[in-house]
Amino acid sequence: MVDVHWRFREMSPAEINQNPMERELFAEESLNERLVREVVQNSLDASIARVDRSTSEPVRVRFSLQGVHQPLDAIRASEYLDGLDEHLKEGLDRDDDFRRLTTLRGLADKEMQYLVVEDAGTVGLEGDWRQYDDSEEEPADNNHFYWFFRNIGRSGKGDEDGGSWGLGKWVFPDASHASAYIAVTRRRSDGETLLMGQSVLTKHTIEGHRYAPYGFFAEEDEQGLPVPLRMSESAHRSFVEQCIADFGLRFREEPGLSVIVPFPRVDEEEQISREQVLHAVTHNYFYAIIAGRLKVIVDEGEDTEPVEVNADTIDEVLTRLPLESSGERSQESYRRLFEMCRTALDPAYRHMELSTPPRNAQGYTHRAELAELRSRYDSGELLAFRVGMTVERKNEPKRKTSFRLYVQHDDSLPRGHDYYVRGMLSIPEKDFLGHRPARTLLIVDEQEPLAAMLRDSEPPAHTSWRPQDERVGKRWVAPYRRIKQVREAPLALLSIWEATPVGLQKDALADIFPAGGGPRPRRSRDGAPPEGPIPIHPDPPSHHPDFDLHQVNGGFGLRLASGVEKPPSRVRLRAAYEVPRGNAMTSYNPHDFRLHGGRALDVTVEGCRIVNGEKGNELLLEIDSPALFFVTVRGFDARRDLLVDVQRTDDGRSGGGGASDDT
Repeated sequence: MVDVHWRFREMSPAEINQNPMERELFAEESLNERLVREVVQNSLDASIARVDRSTSEPVRVRFSLQGVHQPLDAIRASEYLDGLDEHLKEGLDRDDDFRRLTTLRGLADKEMQYLVVEDAGTVGLEGDWRQYDDSEEEPADNNHFYWFFRNIGRSGKGDEDGGSWGLGKWVFPDASHASAYIAVTRRRSDGETLLMGQSVLTKHTIEGHRYAPYGFFAEEDEQGLPVPLRMSESAHRSFVEQCIADFGLRFREEPGLSVIVPFPRVDEEEQISREQVLHAVTHNYFYAIIAGRLKVIVDEGEDTEPVEVNADTIDEVLTRLPLESSGERSQESYRRLFEMCRTALDPAYRHMELSTPPRNAQGYTHRAELAELRSRYDSGELLAFRVGMTVERKNEPKRKTSFRLYVQHDDSLPRGHDYYVRGMLSIPEKDFLGHRPARTLLIVDEQEPLAAMLRDSEPPAHTSWRPQDERVGKRWVAPYRRIKQVREAPLALLSIWEATPVGLQKDALADIFPAGGGPRPRRSRDGAPPEGPIPIHPDPPSHHPDFDLHQVNGGFGLRLASGVEKPPSRVRLRAAYEVPRGNAMTSYNPHDFRLHGGRALDVTVEGCRIVNGEKGNELLLEIDSPALFFVTVRGFDARRDLLVDVQRTDDGRSGGGGASDDT
């Protein structure tokens, strides 16, 4: 008889009370975005094509909402919920609506909605399922089962993998009201099929006994280790087969992983839905799909035709989605982006070779080449560059590496659209082009050493490159300068030919092409500085004559406005949350946020040096290169209105008041 039910370990008196903090690390992304990004990234990392170079089989990922519309009946559901009820009543957050429901009614005699996420074309959860620790003497290389079920915040992935924090699997309990999931995997190496589940609650107490946050749907061996059910065991076979049938798993005749999410979050304001999943897939994995490395199927059951997103259908799928009318998430912008990707994947398309990333270098005078380049750019031609550089991991020799950059002029854009891809994953939190009428795509191939360094600079959600992070600084030599060069390469490249007449320029592009100065002049902005706040609007920009202050994801960006006759050499920047009464700046509380020091927000600068201000909400900026001057600050509370005050302090002229808006 199978003895499988939900088990939580009772804690010893010596253990510290601690709750999981994974949710906080993904809070900036929507539920659908983080679910899709982490699921697909893990599937691509486990691709058979990565371990067997003789095959080009794409990864297939299926998101099935059939169980939302056709729940599992209460009798069948009870077999997968056995032992979970009492732990949910105490282990879910006390403000959780599902906890209240469980406390009042329990899970007995309750049908169960469910979500299924499964992949194929992957190796499955390989490795010894009995292993519970790793060391130099007993490593866990390629033990996917061990890293998936027995580690949090630790990863066994290599340099070419997409993830590295060991936190991505948290999106499964995150998508469940019960904070739980059940996994069924078939392994490529031995053909074995395993079944085990996990729940991530809080530390909780039941009848005076303390229980750890992590529980398992499993059997237990003689050491008390939760162990999976195995298809090869005659006593387990019928249960595993019944699970595959109950939840309609379609891929388990071949290697891969299926995850069942009970009670998915489909009844909230931020809910899991077919349209939102398709949008997240298209936005985050357009390059992998167009490259033929990924196919994604989204279905809702027998009465609805499944939607498959692949290289041939991605344009048509786009027409079904409720997208923005303009901006980077509009139909037209995606269509043009897909065209750029197809060009990037065309081996016959000519790339111009650059020996180093774009930068300003005095004294370069090859104006004829610059004139030709600018003419091609102005005509709307897609320009392609392969940019070389070196990176150096600590205690290892320097290695040559490169990235590809695609640039295209588009006068219809009120703001530039810049896209960044590392490996197969889109890195969305970028907004460096400002109001330049251009679309750019930067690609770092997964086998490049640069990809490993960029990955180490990313937060757990892999949404941005943060050159100042301690993690990348511990592993790499001089990562700050190199990551900034890559991150801002599109802007530096555009600044070369979006400039005043070519004959006046003395800057250079890495000794390859002649360089120009700052951004192309726009129409002058007349009028005196307005009194009071500068409104921060995503579109159009502020009309202040000296500064361009605008919203970016999670904060604001600042650059000099075009046509400033006398650029400042020193700027004071202050920020504060609005207050109902009184002066926001004088009411600033260091507990709100800090722009420098411990636990500071993400501040990125170009063309200037930061001098920390007297207070935590103040920065002094020494401007070295007005043409490239750019500042972004991210990480503010999106629920609060923000006031931003910018002043030039070199000659006493005021840079204007603040800016108030929801950021």
